[in-house]
Amino acid sequence: MASAGYNPQEAPKVYEVRLGDEDRGLSATHPSGSKRAEKLNKPKVMQKAVAIYKEVKSGQGVTSFI
Repeated sequence: MASAGYNPQEAPKVYEVRLGDEDRGLSATHPSGSKRAEKLNKPKVMQKAVAIYKEVKSGQGVTSFI
């Protein structure tokens, strides 16, 4: 989402509030909102997401996801 210009620091809140642990038929292929928020809140993951977000917002685009 960071590469699409969405602030990754806000994403965990959105995942928890909008998706939570509800099973909306996505559980077979997608993690719950709570699991997404938990993973994104890990410092290393958030650092990378923020770096991608800043790259996109600076107008440079994303050079790499890895």
